[in-house]
Amino acid sequence: MLPLDRQFAESIDGVARAIAEWTVTALYDRRPDLNARYGAEGRALWKNELLNRLQHLAEAIAADRPMLFVISVEWARAAFAARDMDEADLIDSLEMLEATLREELPTQIAARASRFLREGIDAARNGSLDLDKGVLASSIEAEGADTGRARAYLRHLLERHQTRAVDVLMDAVQSGKSVAEVYETVIKPALGEIGRMWHLGEATIADEHYVTVATQNALSVIRAKLPQAKRNGKRALAASVGGDLHNIGIRMVTDLLESEGWQVDCLGANMPTSDLVEHTVDEVGRQQFDLIALSASTGLAVRGVAGAIDALRAACPETRVPIMVGGGVFATVPDLWKVVGADGCTTSASDAVRVARTLAGL
Repeated sequence: MLPLDRQFAESIDGVARAIAEWTVTALYDRRPDLNARYGAEGRALWKNELLNRLQHLAEAIAADRPMLFVISVEWARAAFAARDMDEADLIDSLEMLEATLREELPTQIAARASRFLREGIDAARNGSLDLDKGVLASSIEAEGADTGRARAYLRHLLERHQTRAVDVLMDAVQSGKSVAEVYETVIKPALGEIGRMWHLGEATIADEHYVTVATQNALSVIRAKLPQAKRNGKRALAASVGGDLHNIGIRMVTDLLESEGWQVDCLGANMPTSDLVEHTVDEVGRQQFDLIALSASTGLAVRGVAGAIDALRAACPETRVPIMVGGGVFATVPDLWKVVGADGCTTSASDAVRVARTLAGL
C-alpha cells in the first residue's frame, strides 16, 4: 500500500461519523418520503448503512482497488433486495454521500473517493455484477462442492443436531475423501451458505453463531483422521488479523500443515498486531518462525493485514520470514496479496500447504 493512499483512507476514517450524519440529513431533506417509509428508526438505520459504506470505501482507497468497494455495494444491494427495500434508495444514498464528500473533504481526497463511489453507483444502477452469480450465489451449489453432504451437514446444524452433522463428515471420510477434501467441499461451502443466509435475513445471528461453534467442535473430531507426517523441522505461526473474528479457515490451514510435519502456533482470531509481532521473535529479537500465515475474511481487514505485515517486517528486518495470506477477500481481488506486501496467497486450506512448502523451500 502506498503511504498517500493510506493517508487518504485515514482522512475518511477521521470524519466518517460526521459525514454519515450530514449525508443522512441531506438525504432526508431531499427525500422527505423516507420518514414515512423507514419510520422512527430510519435515520439511525441510514447512518449505520453509510458508516459501513465509508469503512469499505476507506479500505478500498487504501488498497487502491475499487472492486473492494463495488463488492460491498453489491452485498448492500443483496440485503436491500432480500428485505424488499428499494435499490433506488441505496443509489440515492450513495449519490448524496458523494456530494457530501465533495463538499467537505479536500479536493484531492474527494476526487479519489468520488471515483470509487462512481464505480459502486454504476455497478448498482446498471446491474453490471449479477447478484445471482455473485454475492447471492450459493456456495453449496458451486462447482467442486459436495452439494449433498454440505446441505445435509448444514441442515443438521440448523436443526441443532451436532452428532448427525459430525456423522455426515465421518461418512465422507469413510467413503474415501481426505480430511482436506471434507474441509473444502463440505464444511467450507456450508459455512459460506450460512453466512449468505444470515446476510439475506434467512438465518438469525444465533443460527450463524451456533453453526460456527458446532463446526469448531466438529473440526476437533475430524482432524483426528488426518495422517501425521514426520516433523520437517519447520515452524509456522497462523492467525487471523486484528478485527477479523473468523478463525475456522486458519484452523483448517493449521491442521493440514501439522499433518504435513510442521509445528504450528495457531493464535486464532482477532490477533492484535503488537501481540502478533511480540510472539514471532525470541527474547533477543531473533525470528522464531519459518512461515507466517495471516487470514482476513472481509474487505474491512485489508489494512489490518497490511499493517501486520509491515510491523512483522520492521520487527526483524535482517530476517525476511515469508508471509502467506488467505481468506475470502483475497479470492475476490486476486492481486490484493501483492498490495498488502505478502509473499504468497492461498485460496484453500490444501493450497496453503503447497504455498507453504514453496515459500519455506521444502
